[in-house]
Amino acid sequence: MNKTISIDNKIISSNSPAYLIAEIGLNHNNNIDTAYEMIKKAKESGADAVKFQAFKTENLFIKSSPAFDIFKKLELRKEDFIAIKKYCDEIGITFFASPFCFETADLLEDINVSVYKIASMDINYYELIEHIAMKRKPLIVSTGMSSLGEIERAVNSIYKIGNTNIILLHCISKYPSKPAEMNLSMISKLKNMFPELLIGLSDHCIDNTMSLSARTQGAVVFERHFTLDRDMEGPDQKISLDPAMFKDLREKLNQIDSGFIVPDERYDIEIAKGARRSLFAKCNISEGTIITKEMIAVVRPGNGIAPEYIGIFSGREAKRNIKEGEPFTMNDI
Repeated sequence: MNKTISIDNKIISSNSPAYLIAEIGLNHNNNIDTAYEMIKKAKESGADAVKFQAFKTENLFIKSSPAFDIFKKLELRKEDFIAIKKYCDEIGITFFASPFCFETADLLEDINVSVYKIASMDINYYELIEHIAMKRKPLIVSTGMSSLGEIERAVNSIYKIGNTNIILLHCISKYPSKPAEMNLSMISKLKNMFPELLIGLSDHCIDNTMSLSARTQGAVVFERHFTLDRDMEGPDQKISLDPAMFKDLREKLNQIDSGFIVPDERYDIEIAKGARRSLFAKCNISEGTIITKEMIAVVRPGNGIAPEYIGIFSGREAKRNIKEGEPFTMNDI
């Protein structure tokens, strides 16, 4: 079954190019001009979409949490999201976000996002998942910190609403993740467990190795944190890709994709003529002589009789004088 999902007229399937998301998240530092520059650079680096985080800090943390003040300073307003969405539309890149509460989910629907993200932390917040699923838009669901049972229940809660446009992202919610912690075998496990769904990777490793490996295992959607500079202030900058690294990921994903395309012709067929062997006379052979295997050289180039036919010549009478080094032909016997 080849599941297909369309986001802003861009097709996502097992046969389409990798879909690449630049997770800007909190890296904008609540500066709209920084957000614009990140979006522009993400687009130039090959991103299909940019993703932000939509939250009301009061609905995310208790006020005594050490994280409350940090997130409050990074909280975007509705007018910010309207401006960001407008800018994305103008330059031709998809905007969406992870809503962390009912209020921000409705806010995103008001500005007509085309896809939603369920963060790993909310995979067991089924009431919120169902509320977002009722928007009837595609859902990208991260699976960090979750059991297979929790993933299955989350998927079923979306199905219950009648929404089947789901993309699951394998994720290790550690920042950064080490390659040995990535458990990429989960991609195949998720594909087997949910053959009707598209599977991708939310990658928090320092480099692109795991994303590229995941592509060869059939992952179709990739989410990477994005920054202008890893030395910028902010909690996620150090584990984010800068524009050059992000562009490198896009180019290498495209190279991997090209390797799976079935060409109209085999480009190495002509090479076979020089690289393979064929049958040549190892010595002068007089007309009427019975050809023996010892008289046949199996050497390059391969533009004559193939080695598999040596048995046809051995034990047969030569119909002409054949000089040493001459290729055999079928008319020689």
